[in-house]
Amino acid sequence: MEHSDAAKRLKLSDGSDEDRLSALPDDILIGVLVKLRSATAVAARTSVLSRRWRGLWAFLPELHFPVGTEPHHIRSSLTAHKAPTIRSLAVHLRDADPESVATWLPIAAPRLSGDLIITHCSLEAVKRGAVELPCIERATTIRLNLHDFGLTLPPSGVFGRLTDLRLVAVSLHGPCRLGDIVSSPRCPSLRKLFLRDVGVLGNIVVHSESLLQIEMDNVGLHNSGGGIVNICSESLLQIELKDLILLRQLTIVAPALKVLKESCYMVFDVNPSKPVAKISAPQLMSLEWKYYRGPRSVQFDKMAHLFWLYAGPFLVYGSDDECFLHNRFGLLQRFEFIFCLYLTLVYRKVSLFFCELSYFIVVICYQVNRLHGKLRVRLKEYAN
Repeated sequence: MEHSDAAKRLKLSDGSDEDRLSALPDDILIGVLVKLRSATAVAARTSVLSRRWRGLWAFLPELHFPVGTEPHHIRSSLTAHKAPTIRSLAVHLRDADPESVATWLPIAAPRLSGDLIITHCSLEAVKRGAVELPCIERATTIRLNLHDFGLTLPPSGVFGRLTDLRLVAVSLHGPCRLGDIVSSPRCPSLRKLFLRDVGVLGNIVVHSESLLQIEMDNVGLHNSGGGIVNICSESLLQIELKDLILLRQLTIVAPALKVLKESCYMVFDVNPSKPVAKISAPQLMSLEWKYYRGPRSVQFDKMAHLFWLYAGPFLVYGSDDECFLHNRFGLLQRFEFIFCLYLTLVYRKVSLFFCELSYFIVVICYQVNRLHGKLRVRLKEYAN
């Protein structure tokens, strides 16, 4: 009964056998299929409604393959696809292998003119091979979450329109290095670079005239003796570095940088007189710096516009590392003008806590005699 009612609603008002949807132009029907968001699977079933819909899926500008789609289905769909360009390709894999990706990704790459999204999930902790990423000249966004797949970057070619690169849970293989790909000669339009849970062979050296934002979280620098991160960009506005594993040296030259957040463990160089980090960011307004081991460890150029500073946690009571505390104070004294200082005071719950805390805050205020604004304090208790 429901099916007959639906059929009647599709009839034209004059009672003819032609349904209203089939009378619409192809462009509108394709737009309807795109809105379904599971394009290839749903579109293939629309021929049940009418022969008029058969083959329309092959002209869809956006293709979305849900979790569990077999690689040979992806390949056959891309082979039969007739649209001149693909503005969005999203593939969600499960328990796949890199060799299966190689059967369909090169087919899509020449026609892709927009977003490429590939995710992979697996419950098996199995070491797999590497996916070879082709040079996709017209891609605007590439987001890869590969669940510890290896990834081989293309040794040549220009990603001329790429603005957003996001790599998650991948291990980069040679011979092409990440810095060579994301620098201006090969990514002249790149705006955002995001790395999380990524293994990198060698160093990361970036020279870009277009980047606005860099974020690295849990990036392993697999190099003998630690790795080097060198970032040079006149366009960069924000950098966030967290848990760069085995970072030996960090250099940032960014004249327009406004926000810098750092939370890394650095490996000391064999030469103690050589700074582990060199930061040149004269326009910096917000600084969060949790790693500081004295004036020899970090070299800050003048930051006359610094507005907000977070210097990491301070252990208020029972500190066994006076040198660590001294270095924290040393960081506060490095800057001539601070408008807002944000502190995290970590303490043990003891009877003399408030006395210790009051004394500690007085010492901080004395050390930071150029604080010209707000002092924000967050208290955090830890167990004995």
